[in-house]
Amino acid sequence: MGIKSLLRRLKRHFVIRVKEVSLPYEIKLIKEDRFRGQVAIVTGGSGVIGRAICYRLAAEGALVYVCGTNHERVSSVVNEINEAGFQARPLVSNILEEDSVGSAFRQVMNLSSKIDLLVCCAGGGAREKSCGFIEQDMDVIDSVLNLNLRGGILCTKEACKYMVSRERGKIIIISSTVGLQGMPAYSEYAAAKAGLMAFVKSIAMELGGKGIRINCVTPGIVQRGTIDERQMEQIKKTNWVNDYGKPEDISNMVAFLNSDEAMFITGQNFVVDGGRSLGLKNN
Repeated sequence: MGIKSLLRRLKRHFVIRVKEVSLPYEIKLIKEDRFRGQVAIVTGGSGVIGRAICYRLAAEGALVYVCGTNHERVSSVVNEINEAGFQARPLVSNILEEDSVGSAFRQVMNLSSKIDLLVCCAGGGAREKSCGFIEQDMDVIDSVLNLNLRGGILCTKEACKYMVSRERGKIIIISSTVGLQGMPAYSEYAAAKAGLMAFVKSIAMELGGKGIRINCVTPGIVQRGTIDERQMEQIKKTNWVNDYGKPEDISNMVAFLNSDEAMFITGQNFVVDGGRSLGLKNN
């Protein structure tokens, strides 16, 4: 057994600290080399969920292009993955601009000759600009729709150009339970996320015969730096599994759906929310 192989086996269980999350979390590898030789792009790769997805795919053998708009944050994730003994490269791009996305994906093709996996994780709501629908400014509505819906569609379209030529490709779109249930003051975000779910079904039907599998992963509330521990404990009490969502809960599902074990699954929406979308548990 070579030194590199031995080191990879010793890293079968390890702990990664995520800066935005107050607690460290552990990624348990299902299959050490499940994605060996595959090339992945993860948009929003420097965010809390995106970072966990990048780590998971890289830990199982993929070369991961961490895509984001902030070079410093993207480089931080890339450096941490590489220092852990896995493979990652930075990919700075603005998914709101068609030319920027096209250039980024061509860069991947020039460097790696293929794109096997795409995870569209970039997105977000209006946050501090959130307000009632009638009062909301149309510029804010357009911004949220473009970031979440148009950005996901644009990246998927660009990836499919290269995937179809090889008749092989796997795509995961990250949505939100807000798109299933709605949420006051987040109507534009809900519309965008619901639109992604319908988009996934349509692409699955259109490109399934050309070797493309596409699925949607829909998280509920996930632990991150913007939610304090007291709030997370309250959320935990209202979830049916008596726990709150963690970034690796999402990356676990993404890894499975991108694997050969899920070859017969496409066009589906997988809700990862501890049963919260079934209705809140009363305590």
